[in-house]
Amino acid sequence: MNLPSFVSSFKQSRWPMRLALAVAAVVLLWLLGWLAVPPILRSQGEKLATEALGRKVTIGQVKFLPWSLELSLHDVAVADFEGKDALLRMRRIYIDAELQSLLRMAPVVDALEVDAPVLRITQVVPGQTDVDDIMERLSQPGDPQAAPVGFVLYNIVVQGGAVDFVDRTVGRTHEVRDLRFTLPFIGNLGAQRQVKVVPRLAFQLNGSAFDSTAEAAPFTESLHTDASIRLKDFDLSPYREYLPASLPMRLDAGMVDADLRLSFEQKPAPAVQLSGVLRARDVRVRDAAQQELLSFDALEVRLAELQPFKRLLRIEAVRLDAPRLVLRRDGAGHFNLEGNGAKAPVPVASKQDPGWKVEVGHVALRGGQLSWQDDGVPGKARVNLRDIVLESSALSLPFAHPMRFGGSLQWVGEDAGTQAAELAFAGDGTDRLGKVAVSVRSLPLELAAPYLAQWITPRLGGVLAVDVGLAWNGPALMAQVAGLGLDNVTLSCTNLSGCTESAPATVAMRGKQSLAEIKHLRVEDARMDLVQRSVRVGRISLTQPRALVDRSADGRWMFERWQVSQPEVAGHATQSGAAPWSVHMANVEMDGGAAAFRDALTAEPVAFTVTGLRLRLQDFAPLAASAKPSAVSLSARMGVGRADPGRLEYEGTLGLSPLQAQGKMTAAQLPLHPFEPYVANALRVDIRRVDGSFRGQVQYADTPAGPRLGVQGDAALDDVRVRMAPVEQVEDGARADAPRMRRRGEELLNWKSLSLRGLDVSLVPGRPAVVDVRETALSDFFARIIVQSDGRINLQDMLKRTAAAPAAVPAMPPVVAASAPAPGAAQDAAQAPVIRFGPVSLTGGRVHFTDYFIQPNYSADLSELTGRLSAFSSVPASTGAAPEMADLELRGRVEGTASLEITGKLNPLAKPLALDIQGRMRDLELPPLSPYTIRYAGHGVERGKLSMDVNYRVLPDGQLTASNKLVLNQLTFGDPVQGAPASLPVRLAVALLADRNGVIDVDLPISGSLNDPEFRLGSVIFRIIGNLIMKAVTAPFSLLAGALGGGDELGSVSFAAGSAVLDEGARQGLDKVVQALTDRPALKMTVAGAANLEAERDAWKRAQLQQSLLAQKRRAALRAGQPADEVKTITAEEYPALLKEVYRRSDTPKPRNLVGIAKDLPPGEMEALLLASIPVSEASMRELALARGVAVRDYLASRQLPADRLFLGAARVVPPEASWKPHAELTLATR
Repeated sequence: MNLPSFVSSFKQSRWPMRLALAVAAVVLLWLLGWLAVPPILRSQGEKLATEALGRKVTIGQVKFLPWSLELSLHDVAVADFEGKDALLRMRRIYIDAELQSLLRMAPVVDALEVDAPVLRITQVVPGQTDVDDIMERLSQPGDPQAAPVGFVLYNIVVQGGAVDFVDRTVGRTHEVRDLRFTLPFIGNLGAQRQVKVVPRLAFQLNGSAFDSTAEAAPFTESLHTDASIRLKDFDLSPYREYLPASLPMRLDAGMVDADLRLSFEQKPAPAVQLSGVLRARDVRVRDAAQQELLSFDALEVRLAELQPFKRLLRIEAVRLDAPRLVLRRDGAGHFNLEGNGAKAPVPVASKQDPGWKVEVGHVALRGGQLSWQDDGVPGKARVNLRDIVLESSALSLPFAHPMRFGGSLQWVGEDAGTQAAELAFAGDGTDRLGKVAVSVRSLPLELAAPYLAQWITPRLGGVLAVDVGLAWNGPALMAQVAGLGLDNVTLSCTNLSGCTESAPATVAMRGKQSLAEIKHLRVEDARMDLVQRSVRVGRISLTQPRALVDRSADGRWMFERWQVSQPEVAGHATQSGAAPWSVHMANVEMDGGAAAFRDALTAEPVAFTVTGLRLRLQDFAPLAASAKPSAVSLSARMGVGRADPGRLEYEGTLGLSPLQAQGKMTAAQLPLHPFEPYVANALRVDIRRVDGSFRGQVQYADTPAGPRLGVQGDAALDDVRVRMAPVEQVEDGARADAPRMRRRGEELLNWKSLSLRGLDVSLVPGRPAVVDVRETALSDFFARIIVQSDGRINLQDMLKRTAAAPAAVPAMPPVVAASAPAPGAAQDAAQAPVIRFGPVSLTGGRVHFTDYFIQPNYSADLSELTGRLSAFSSVPASTGAAPEMADLELRGRVEGTASLEITGKLNPLAKPLALDIQGRMRDLELPPLSPYTIRYAGHGVERGKLSMDVNYRVLPDGQLTASNKLVLNQLTFGDPVQGAPASLPVRLAVALLADRNGVIDVDLPISGSLNDPEFRLGSVIFRIIGNLIMKAVTAPFSLLAGALGGGDELGSVSFAAGSAVLDEGARQGLDKVVQALTDRPALKMTVAGAANLEAERDAWKRAQLQQSLLAQKRRAALRAGQPADEVKTITAEEYPALLKEVYRRSDTPKPRNLVGIAKDLPPGEMEALLLASIPVSEASMRELALARGVAVRDYLASRQLPADRLFLGAARVVPPEASWKPHAELTLATR
């Protein structure tokens, strides 16, 4: 059809008009809509929105295109709470509706665009924002019966958006920029409900990019949704203020990248699944004190599957790079991980709760560091772990199969110069069964020093290396140490620790302040079972262990002073019922050990050193209640000062429970004198040196009945030097002015060697102790014997008395009292020790004797002492027999000139004491003994020699019989010493005792009982000598008794009463006196007659009558031509005639007869008249006494005694005495 035809046809039809009207109506409607809808929509929109939101809503401009159903709202704004600023601004809202909206009576939008929305939200207080009222209005519930509004939206776009979140609580504004949201489609009309939507959201939050996409069916029953979330350079630092204040950490910095996939659905069962990769990098976290806590370069978690509703977590891999963790503990014990707020309660898991199932394919940590700073211990520990590497694979919780793990690290202290330790481990297992091998190299023990400082003050040092394997099976845990090594271990005392109070004896230490050191410690093949509580060690070796062992004056050992006092913990209870630990060491070795020992508990510290210590132990179980004794080998050297050390060796067995030992012991020149202070309370001497030696067998065992000891071998004490104690060492209670020793430094006892060969000692509980010595030898010995100024002998004071007793100063020089058992003091014979000694030999002995009791002092030396003593024993050879006596021989010299010899028999161990000994000394020079003669006699000795023979015999009953024969040759005393304590007539005594050759021979017999506590042998001897000297005055002639015979009667010549004529007995006595004086030319004699008037009156008259009769007879002889001097006596026949003649010639008045011639009287009457007529007077008696003296003198002179040695003493008329006898007295004196 051509055009003209069409036009003509159209004009004739009615439809054109209708079409025109319709078009005109539509155009009019569009025009009305274009003109009326914008103002109405703007007005009503602002009103309705303001009412709905409760905020003023303004719309800048509304554009509506009715022909395309496009609506644009420009400059839409929602006012804030105060109405001053805009809460929300949108530059444009564009809606492109479809005509289907009219047909479906539901919005069908082809496009919805929001341009440049800007939202500003302000948080005024925590948890409250300025949009809370709007949210409350919008959250009002709708009509639950109302049908859901259908809609179909296409091409939803939000672009150029921004959100400002102003948080006034923290003073920070968070900004969202470049917000873009796209949703291609969403609808719930009919078939559109099954269409999946694919939204996308992207923005920059505080400069960090966020992008996410999703695919969802939001209107299906399953609500299945798949979403992806991507973060790029997400900065965490702006959000650190929102962490709870109770958290012990603060986020300082961190970036997060994420590429996650999220899937969830509601039906058939709620399910959420998250997977993807999460990365965090450059994270830095500080603790509450704003100090570094945690940081790492990167953390990557490859999440395979996370299903919270199924409690399933599967991680493909975790990788952490360069983490650094700083842990701190302050002085109060608080960790930097502890929060300030209350701790959240720990949720209690239900028994029906299956728990989470976690699987991790691989975990890797590289370049980790851990810093530990502990101010809660003394010294403030600082430990750094670096280069930490951890690897783990196949981890599952709960454990379904073994997990493999391993790692390594370096461990260093705060000191940069400290060698880094290396630790590596590898293993596999579960929580019930597994094993791990750990290797540690070069671990410095100084790292543990600050923690050990809580218990000990010395500082620990050294290096540890160990290879250990741990295995567990349920509760059973076992550790096996393949090898453990400690090198250069030290315990050192710093200047501030105060762990030592006294400087111990020194031993070579590698460190100046070291208290103990071990160069090497090795442990091999060790196993420990914590369930069985057992430790088994194959081998332990120590090389060059050294220690300073000391005890302070307060009795605390060094390890006690090292300990830091710990507060008592209330309610602390030790574990009860647990099995004791069992420890077994197959081999223990020690080489090169050394120790310095010092004990200041004693008055003088005990100090010595032990070096070259070597120990071997096998099968040693120190904690076993009962175990087989261990084989042990020990050797060491012990020394004091610069002297050569002694040697000690032991080879045998050792058991600890009960304590027992048996083996061979060798000790050579072992110094024993360092232990002298331990017995100083019992000794008052200074032991300067004692070297002990022993070679033999020893046995010791603790038994229920008591200790059991056995010793067999050869023993010796060599180089013994004992000196006197200082003057100040005086017993409590003793006189302060009575020193027991002279002064420090003087030798008291010493010898070169004391050898006990064949020593056998046996101590068995319940039996007597037995000591056997096969042979004893003492050589090159010396002893100093001193009589103190108080009279005691120094050897008596070698032992201190337990109780002080007042010391009595003896009147005579003290001599050790002979001892004898006191009644009731003997021990039970069954328990008395049995001691047997073989032959004893003495060689090269010296004794120095000094007496300070006398003034001046006296000293003497015994030298060249050599002798022997045969075997003796404390028990008899057979029951009931007396102990056998030993043969004694001892020879030597006194003062280098006099010979000394002692022989005999004795038994020093016999009880009671029994002996029979003889002693001989020849040619002892006496002048050195002048101090004694001055003290006790008042005269010094100018010359003379002494020889003596003594014999002492003591019977078992205590009876002593002794003879002391003294021979003094040429003894000469000096002049009296002025001020001497005594003055005795020693010269007279010498003159009396010495023969014509100057020899004095004196025998002093002694007897007594040793059981008498008052009996003192020395006192008896000196008393006898003193009495002997005093007899020179009191009874000088008794001193001559031994030579002359007779006794004291030689000092008096007897006469008949009234007579001066010597009878035969008097002449014999005078002959002995003549002999004695002839042998003692140093003596002179004085003769003094004596008479008594009363006693001799009648006798004198009769003697006068007798003289008259003799005179008459002599006259008759003259008349007869006979010699008158021959008339000596008158016979009985001659007596009457001579009496009558004398009567006749006398002037005596006579009776007469009547014619005056004298009567002849009987002889008796004549005698009576004559006697009565003889006068008697004092002068007559004096003449009689003088005549007696002259008679004696003349007789002695007639016996060839020189006249210059005879003197006539004054005659004496003595008073009457009942026992007086007529005599003449002889007095001796020195010339």
